[in-house]
Amino acid sequence: MSKRIAIVRYDEIGLKGKNRKFFVDALSRNIRAKLQNLENIKVFSPHGRVVVQLDSEAVELCDTRLKDIPGISSFSFGIEVAREFDEIAKRGIEWIEPLLLDRSNLKFCVRSRRSDKSFYKTSTECDFEIGSRIMQKLSPSGLTVDIKNADYVLEVEIGRDHAWVYSGRKIGLRGLPVGVAGEALSLLSGGIDSPVASHMIIRRGCRVHFIFFENRAFLGKGGYDKVLRLAKKLNHFQDKGKLCVIPFGDIQMAIRDQCRPENRVVLYRRMMYRISEEVAKRLGYKALITGESLGQVASQTLENLAAVSTVVETSVFRPLIGMDKLDIIRKAEEIGTYEISIEPHQDCCSVFMPPNPATKAKIRLLEDDETKFPFQSLAQAAMENMEWVELDKL
Repeated sequence: MSKRIAIVRYDEIGLKGKNRKFFVDALSRNIRAKLQNLENIKVFSPHGRVVVQLDSEAVELCDTRLKDIPGISSFSFGIEVAREFDEIAKRGIEWIEPLLLDRSNLKFCVRSRRSDKSFYKTSTECDFEIGSRIMQKLSPSGLTVDIKNADYVLEVEIGRDHAWVYSGRKIGLRGLPVGVAGEALSLLSGGIDSPVASHMIIRRGCRVHFIFFENRAFLGKGGYDKVLRLAKKLNHFQDKGKLCVIPFGDIQMAIRDQCRPENRVVLYRRMMYRISEEVAKRLGYKALITGESLGQVASQTLENLAAVSTVVETSVFRPLIGMDKLDIIRKAEEIGTYEISIEPHQDCCSVFMPPNPATKAKIRLLEDDETKFPFQSLAQAAMENMEWVELDKL
């Protein structure tokens, strides 16, 4: 069982100055948590990156998991060898030679870095020493050197006691490590937009929890099952996420029976915001997240967004507000939520939908409607019957 390494790079974290250690430590913890069930894993953070030591048998699984950790800009797999040019070149030959079997020529270069500045050769001299040894062996097979347009780059880092040899850079999620920006609560509907909005805030360092408003009496349990799968999928990019399920049927029936039909959807949203804010305050979550995009549907005009926002004091994050629908769909496909989101099932806001919903709801009329039903007591009853699901346990 041979030892391998993964060189994990970050970009935005590197700009944090004196706070960089806080962010790097958080990223290292998240990597350990993601790889915790793999044996013989060691994670440490020399200057400028994070390094994972692992067994060869764990490389494929590690590859899959590192791609889904916010804060990682790219990573490479390699091996630790002695600080000897012959040994380093030997590894390069082993990796490059098979590539020459399928092509008549291959352009390559060596890029060295000395984390141990006392090493007796400069980085440029290391490039030459390693590259010349590889060329001596493989140039008859069609290998050539091209510093600027190489097809294959052999990267080498020479440390105090060893050298790391690796090649190929796999792209990560970038962003910030989950946990550095606190916790937020996302209004998850089961559609395409809200999962994408949640993912975008997860990438900004928030641990995101989810709240779902269900009307099982009219819609059945299909919406609950769908949202549960979406929440679990999103929690894959973090950990410790929770889903709060709020029974919303009584509130919707009260609005249907007592209020102006054209105001129903905006009134639903105002109640959802109020309840979400109360749940967030109780648990110390600092913001609400929605998948609203300006002008996409009737409830998302400037006037209706303003009418909804006035009922809460908590910050509301709308990361999709200026995005095109096709861009949102592409993002949903990237993160793996799209196929779940398009499964046919109505959400709460589609229940008792009026034929002509208001696109410019007036706050004074909304407030007048809210005097016609006991929204405070209905909201309190809904919260007393809410259900919590710990997503890590699914």
